[in-house]
Amino acid sequence: MVLEIPVGVTCNNCCVMCTNLMPPPRKWDLSTEQIKEMVFRHPEERKVVLTGGEPTIRKDFFEVLKFIKTEKPDSHLMVLSNGRMFYYEEFAKRFVQSGCDTVAIPLHAQTAELHDSITQAPGSFNQTVEGMKKLIKYGADVEVRVVIHKLNYRQLPAIAEFISKELKGVRRVVLFPIDIIGNANKNRRKLLVKISEVKPYLEKACEMLERNNLEFNLYHVPFCILNKKFWENVAGRTVEERRVTFKPCGKCVMKERCPGIWKTYAFQVGVEEFKPITR
Repeated sequence: MVLEIPVGVTCNNCCVMCTNLMPPPRKWDLSTEQIKEMVFRHPEERKVVLTGGEPTIRKDFFEVLKFIKTEKPDSHLMVLSNGRMFYYEEFAKRFVQSGCDTVAIPLHAQTAELHDSITQAPGSFNQTVEGMKKLIKYGADVEVRVVIHKLNYRQLPAIAEFISKELKGVRRVVLFPIDIIGNANKNRRKLLVKISEVKPYLEKACEMLERNNLEFNLYHVPFCILNKKFWENVAGRTVEERRVTFKPCGKCVMKERCPGIWKTYAFQVGVEEFKPITR
Protein backbone atom coordinates (compact mmCIF):
# COMPACT_ATOMS: atom_id res chain seq x y z
CA MET A 1 0.00 0.00 0.00
CA VAL A 2 0.97 3.62 -0.53
CA LEU A 3 0.73 6.50 1.91
CA GLU A 4 -0.08 9.53 -0.24
CA ILE A 5 0.26 12.87 1.53
CA PRO A 6 -1.32 15.84 -0.31
CA VAL A 7 0.51 18.65 1.48
CA GLY A 8 -1.85 21.38 0.24
CA VAL A 9 -2.95 23.37 -2.79
CA THR A 10 -0.37 26.17 -2.92
CA CYS A 11 1.51 25.97 -6.23
CA ASN A 12 3.71 28.14 -8.45
CA ASN A 13 1.98 26.76 -11.59
CA CYS A 14 -1.71 26.88 -12.53
CA CYS A 15 -1.94 23.98 -14.98
CA VAL A 16 -5.04 23.89 -17.15
CA MET A 17 -5.45 20.15 -16.54
CA CYS A 18 -4.63 20.10 -12.81
CA THR A 19 -6.81 17.77 -10.77
CA ASN A 20 -7.11 20.55 -8.20
CA LEU A 21 -9.30 23.56 -8.90
CA MET A 22 -6.86 26.42 -9.41
CA PRO A 23 -6.75 29.02 -8.11
CA PRO A 24 -8.30 27.13 -5.19
CA PRO A 25 -11.68 28.38 -3.92
CA ARG A 26 -10.41 27.63 -0.42
CA LYS A 27 -6.71 27.84 0.25
CA TRP A 28 -5.48 25.13 2.56
CA ASP A 29 -2.13 23.56 3.35
CA LEU A 30 -1.26 20.97 5.97
CA SER A 31 0.95 22.15 8.81
CA THR A 32 4.25 20.43 9.50
CA GLU A 33 2.69 18.71 12.50
CA GLN A 34 -0.28 17.47 10.47
CA ILE A 35 2.07 15.89 7.93
CA LYS A 36 4.06 14.21 10.70
CA GLU A 37 0.83 12.97 12.27
CA MET A 38 -0.17 11.32 8.97
CA VAL A 39 3.17 9.50 8.92
CA PHE A 40 2.71 8.38 12.55
CA ARG A 41 -0.80 7.06 11.77
CA HIS A 42 0.47 4.75 9.01
CA PRO A 43 3.57 2.99 10.36
CA GLU A 44 3.01 -0.03 8.10
CA GLU A 45 3.16 1.81 4.76
CA ARG A 46 6.46 1.23 2.99
CA LYS A 47 5.93 3.72 0.15
CA VAL A 48 5.29 7.39 0.83
CA VAL A 49 4.32 9.94 -1.84
CA LEU A 50 4.38 13.68 -1.21
CA THR A 51 2.12 15.59 -3.56
CA GLY A 52 0.36 18.93 -3.64
CA GLY A 53 0.01 21.65 -4.83
CA GLU A 54 3.77 21.95 -5.00
CA PRO A 55 5.69 20.40 -2.07
CA THR A 56 9.07 21.97 -2.92
CA ILE A 57 7.95 25.57 -2.27
CA ARG A 58 7.09 24.83 1.37
CA LYS A 59 9.49 26.31 3.95
CA ASP A 60 9.46 22.98 5.82
CA PHE A 61 10.14 20.85 2.71
CA PHE A 62 13.51 19.50 3.80
CA GLU A 63 12.35 19.10 7.40
CA VAL A 64 9.49 16.91 6.15
CA LEU A 65 11.81 14.81 3.97
CA LYS A 66 14.21 14.27 6.86
CA PHE A 67 11.37 13.33 9.21
CA ILE A 68 9.94 10.71 6.83
CA LYS A 69 13.34 9.13 6.12
CA THR A 70 14.10 9.06 9.87
CA GLU A 71 10.76 7.56 10.86
CA LYS A 72 10.62 5.16 7.90
CA PRO A 73 14.26 4.47 7.00
CA ASP A 74 13.38 1.45 4.84
CA SER A 75 10.54 3.17 2.96
CA HIS A 76 10.54 4.40 -0.63
CA LEU A 77 9.90 8.15 -0.64
CA MET A 78 8.66 9.81 -3.83
CA VAL A 79 7.99 13.51 -4.38
CA LEU A 80 5.61 14.68 -7.11
CA SER A 81 6.84 18.09 -8.21
CA ASN A 82 6.68 20.47 -11.15
CA GLY A 83 10.48 20.57 -10.93
CA ARG A 84 10.92 24.34 -10.99
CA MET A 85 12.73 24.70 -7.66
CA PHE A 86 15.44 22.29 -8.79
CA TYR A 87 16.53 24.96 -11.28
CA TYR A 88 18.42 26.40 -8.28
CA GLU A 89 21.70 24.51 -7.96
CA GLU A 90 21.99 24.41 -4.18
CA PHE A 91 18.34 23.38 -3.80
CA ALA A 92 18.81 20.48 -6.25
CA LYS A 93 22.00 19.37 -4.53
CA ARG A 94 20.40 19.50 -1.09
CA PHE A 95 17.41 17.51 -2.33
CA VAL A 96 19.59 14.69 -3.65
CA GLN A 97 21.51 14.65 -0.35
CA SER A 98 18.20 14.32 1.56
CA GLY A 99 17.92 10.66 0.59
CA CYS A 100 14.56 10.98 -1.20
CA ASP A 101 14.29 7.96 -3.49
CA THR A 102 12.42 9.32 -6.53
CA VAL A 103 11.13 12.60 -7.90
CA ALA A 104 8.40 12.56 -10.58
CA ILE A 105 8.17 15.68 -12.74
CA PRO A 106 5.67 16.42 -15.55
CA LEU A 107 6.82 17.67 -18.95
CA HIS A 108 3.82 19.01 -20.87
CA ALA A 109 5.47 19.78 -24.21
CA GLN A 110 8.78 19.92 -26.03
CA THR A 111 8.65 23.70 -26.42
CA ALA A 112 8.50 26.54 -23.92
CA GLU A 113 5.56 28.13 -25.74
CA LEU A 114 3.25 25.14 -25.38
CA HIS A 115 4.50 23.96 -21.98
CA ASP A 116 4.13 27.43 -20.45
CA SER A 117 0.66 27.88 -21.96
CA ILE A 118 -0.41 24.65 -20.25
CA THR A 119 1.14 25.54 -16.88
CA GLN A 120 0.00 29.18 -17.24
CA ALA A 121 3.38 30.13 -15.76
CA PRO A 122 5.83 31.93 -18.07
CA GLY A 123 9.36 30.60 -17.71
CA SER A 124 8.25 27.31 -16.19
CA PHE A 125 9.52 25.19 -19.12
CA ASN A 126 13.08 26.46 -18.76
CA GLN A 127 13.08 26.02 -14.97
CA THR A 128 11.56 22.53 -15.18
CA VAL A 129 13.96 21.26 -17.87
CA GLU A 130 17.05 22.80 -16.26
CA GLY A 131 15.86 21.52 -12.88
CA MET A 132 15.67 17.96 -14.20
CA LYS A 133 19.13 18.27 -15.73
CA LYS A 134 20.58 19.37 -12.38
CA LEU A 135 18.88 16.50 -10.56
CA ILE A 136 20.25 14.03 -13.11
CA LYS A 137 23.73 15.55 -12.73
CA TYR A 138 23.66 14.91 -8.98
CA GLY A 139 22.37 11.34 -9.40
CA ALA A 140 18.67 11.63 -8.57
CA ASP A 141 16.13 9.05 -9.70
CA VAL A 142 14.05 11.23 -12.04
CA GLU A 143 10.76 10.07 -13.52
CA VAL A 144 9.27 12.23 -16.28
CA ARG A 145 5.47 12.25 -16.46
CA VAL A 146 3.53 13.22 -19.58
CA VAL A 147 -0.13 14.04 -18.93
CA ILE A 148 -2.02 13.54 -22.20
CA HIS A 149 -4.85 15.77 -23.42
CA LYS A 150 -6.09 17.58 -26.53
CA LEU A 151 -3.52 20.39 -26.28
CA ASN A 152 -0.48 18.12 -26.47
CA TYR A 153 -1.40 14.64 -27.75
CA ARG A 154 -0.18 15.30 -31.30
CA GLN A 155 3.14 16.37 -29.81
CA LEU A 156 3.77 13.07 -27.98
CA PRO A 157 6.40 11.78 -30.48
CA ALA A 158 8.22 15.13 -30.31
CA ILE A 159 8.04 15.12 -26.50
CA ALA A 160 9.51 11.60 -26.46
CA GLU A 161 12.29 12.72 -28.80
CA PHE A 162 13.03 15.74 -26.60
CA ILE A 163 13.28 13.56 -23.49
CA SER A 164 15.53 11.09 -25.31
CA LYS A 165 17.92 13.77 -26.56
CA GLU A 166 17.82 16.49 -23.91
CA LEU A 167 17.21 14.60 -20.68
CA LYS A 168 19.71 11.77 -20.88
CA GLY A 169 19.87 9.98 -17.55
CA VAL A 170 16.14 10.02 -16.82
CA ARG A 171 15.23 6.69 -15.18
CA ARG A 172 11.75 6.26 -16.63
CA VAL A 173 8.91 7.98 -18.48
CA VAL A 174 5.25 7.62 -17.54
CA LEU A 175 2.47 8.62 -19.94
CA PHE A 176 -1.22 8.82 -19.04
CA PRO A 177 -4.48 10.62 -19.98
CA ILE A 178 -6.01 13.26 -17.72
CA ASP A 179 -8.55 12.64 -14.98
CA ILE A 180 -11.32 15.14 -15.68
CA ILE A 181 -11.67 16.78 -12.27
CA GLY A 182 -10.60 20.16 -10.87
CA ASN A 183 -9.08 22.45 -13.49
CA ALA A 184 -9.30 19.64 -16.05
CA ASN A 185 -13.07 19.58 -15.65
CA LYS A 186 -13.31 23.38 -15.78
CA ASN A 187 -11.32 23.35 -19.04
CA ARG A 188 -12.71 20.07 -20.39
CA ARG A 189 -13.96 21.53 -23.70
CA LYS A 190 -10.42 22.32 -24.79
CA LEU A 191 -8.82 19.25 -23.18
CA LEU A 192 -11.04 16.25 -23.98
CA VAL A 193 -9.83 13.88 -26.69
CA LYS A 194 -10.67 10.22 -27.28
CA ILE A 195 -7.99 7.75 -26.26
CA SER A 196 -8.46 6.02 -29.63
CA GLU A 197 -7.46 9.31 -31.32
CA VAL A 198 -4.40 9.53 -29.09
CA LYS A 199 -3.34 5.96 -29.97
CA PRO A 200 -1.16 6.56 -33.10
CA TYR A 201 0.72 9.45 -31.49
CA LEU A 202 1.16 7.56 -28.22
CA GLU A 203 2.51 4.49 -29.99
CA LYS A 204 4.97 6.59 -32.02
CA ALA A 205 6.15 8.14 -28.76
CA CYS A 206 6.57 4.66 -27.23
CA GLU A 207 8.58 3.56 -30.25
CA MET A 208 10.84 6.58 -29.86
CA LEU A 209 11.44 5.84 -26.17
CA GLU A 210 12.04 2.17 -26.96
CA ARG A 211 14.62 3.00 -29.65
CA ASN A 212 16.47 5.12 -27.11
CA ASN A 213 16.41 2.37 -24.47
CA LEU A 214 14.27 4.39 -22.07
CA GLU A 215 12.11 2.59 -19.56
CA PHE A 216 8.48 3.70 -19.89
CA ASN A 217 5.08 2.88 -18.45
CA LEU A 218 1.53 3.63 -19.55
CA TYR A 219 -1.01 4.40 -16.83
CA HIS A 220 -4.79 4.39 -17.31
CA VAL A 221 -4.61 3.18 -20.93
CA PRO A 222 -6.63 -0.03 -21.63
CA PHE A 223 -5.02 -2.94 -23.48
CA CYS A 224 -7.70 -2.89 -26.20
CA ILE A 225 -6.49 0.52 -27.39
CA LEU A 226 -2.84 -0.49 -27.76
CA ASN A 227 -0.69 -2.50 -30.13
CA LYS A 228 0.06 -5.75 -28.31
CA LYS A 229 3.80 -5.08 -28.27
CA PHE A 230 3.21 -2.32 -25.71
CA TRP A 231 1.07 -4.39 -23.36
CA GLU A 232 4.06 -5.13 -21.14
CA ASN A 233 4.34 -1.37 -20.48
CA VAL A 234 0.78 -1.03 -19.19
CA ALA A 235 0.88 -0.56 -15.43
CA GLY A 236 -1.72 -1.95 -13.05
CA ARG A 237 -4.62 -0.08 -11.53
CA THR A 238 -4.01 3.12 -9.58
CA VAL A 239 -6.52 5.25 -7.67
CA GLU A 240 -8.88 2.28 -7.65
CA GLU A 241 -11.95 4.23 -6.50
CA ARG A 242 -11.77 6.52 -9.54
CA ARG A 243 -11.32 3.72 -12.10
CA VAL A 244 -13.97 1.79 -13.98
CA THR A 245 -14.48 -1.12 -16.33
CA PHE A 246 -17.89 -1.73 -17.91
CA LYS A 247 -20.24 -4.47 -19.10
CA PRO A 248 -18.45 -5.58 -22.34
CA CYS A 249 -15.21 -5.90 -20.34
CA GLY A 250 -16.63 -9.02 -18.69
CA LYS A 251 -15.77 -10.95 -21.87
CA CYS A 252 -12.21 -9.58 -22.04
CA VAL A 253 -9.36 -11.98 -21.32
CA MET A 254 -7.24 -9.05 -20.07
CA LYS A 255 -9.82 -7.72 -17.62
CA GLU A 256 -7.96 -8.67 -14.44
CA ARG A 257 -4.77 -6.93 -15.57
CA CYS A 258 -6.39 -3.96 -17.31
CA PRO A 259 -6.17 -0.53 -15.63
CA GLY A 260 -9.62 0.37 -16.97
CA ILE A 261 -10.38 4.05 -17.62
CA TRP A 262 -11.12 7.07 -15.47
CA LYS A 263 -14.73 7.19 -14.36
CA THR A 264 -14.74 10.83 -15.41
CA TYR A 265 -13.69 9.83 -18.94
CA ALA A 266 -16.50 7.28 -19.20
CA PHE A 267 -18.99 9.92 -18.04
CA GLN A 268 -17.75 12.72 -20.32
CA VAL A 269 -16.69 10.80 -23.45
CA GLY A 270 -18.35 7.38 -23.31
CA VAL A 271 -16.99 3.87 -23.75
CA GLU A 272 -17.90 2.87 -27.32
CA GLU A 273 -14.27 2.90 -28.48
CA PHE A 274 -13.27 0.10 -26.08
CA LYS A 275 -13.72 -3.50 -27.26
CA PRO A 276 -13.14 -6.70 -25.28
CA ILE A 277 -10.11 -8.81 -26.20
CA THR A 278 -11.46 -12.32 -26.60
CA ARG A 279 -8.28 -14.27 -27.32
